[in-house]
Amino acid sequence: MTEQRQIVTTDFGQMHARLQGDGDVPLVLLHLSPRSSQMWTHLQPALARRTIALDRLGYGFSDAPPRALTMVEYAQAAMQALDALNVGERFDILGMHTGALEAIELTHLCPHRVRNVGIVAIPVFTAAEREHGLQTFAQLKVVPVEDGSHLVAAWRARFQYRQPPWHLEDVARRMVDYLLAPYPGQAYVGVFNYDAAPRLTSLAHRLVAFVPHDDVYEMSVRSRALLPPQAIYLDLPDCNIDLFLTAVPRMATLIDEYLPASP
Repeated sequence: MTEQRQIVTTDFGQMHARLQGDGDVPLVLLHLSPRSSQMWTHLQPALARRTIALDRLGYGFSDAPPRALTMVEYAQAAMQALDALNVGERFDILGMHTGALEAIELTHLCPHRVRNVGIVAIPVFTAAEREHGLQTFAQLKVVPVEDGSHLVAAWRARFQYRQPPWHLEDVARRMVDYLLAPYPGQAYVGVFNYDAAPRLTSLAHRLVAFVPHDDVYEMSVRSRALLPPQAIYLDLPDCNIDLFLTAVPRMATLIDEYLPASP
């Protein structure tokens, strides 16, 4: 399948999207931070359906927003972009980490249009974790220095939360994503100001939690109790944070099974 790219305009800035496949009910893909829609490029052609992967504002090839946005505003921008891309009246969502929170809020924003929701990990933070995140992750910035040591530091940081074997081409892509973001930590302002627990618990939609053994696995296990009764919890012990690179066939099969294109 051939990838198509489009740039569309929202109230918060222009957004970039990668589109593949065909079908009446697309699957919207929302990336983690500080990545971009590039993280989905192995998965999209493996799925038997139409997919739309968005670059969140401030990441990839989307505009930087005028200020740090709330999770509600990220969802509003995503919905405006999807309408500009002719998403249709009904669609499914799959989001990872930051994208999972965005998926939850987008579902609340337009409950009559979202059909199925998939989240990769269950990133529900305690009040203390949220405060810590605002003081750490939300402060991530690239500050250039003359000797280029900021680039070495950024490269080394791309290996965090991962175990060998190293996939250096993917490390390089993640490095590019990080450097493309004018303020890599900006989305975390929205993440750590967002009280996800009541929003997750109150979802009435079909919800599937894909839970890899990644850097937030313990949080996902703890947050399982917050899932609404109809939710499906899929523990994936042989998958890690790179599951959409190293476990694409398995994930495509699971997504086609649990978030099917047909009713």
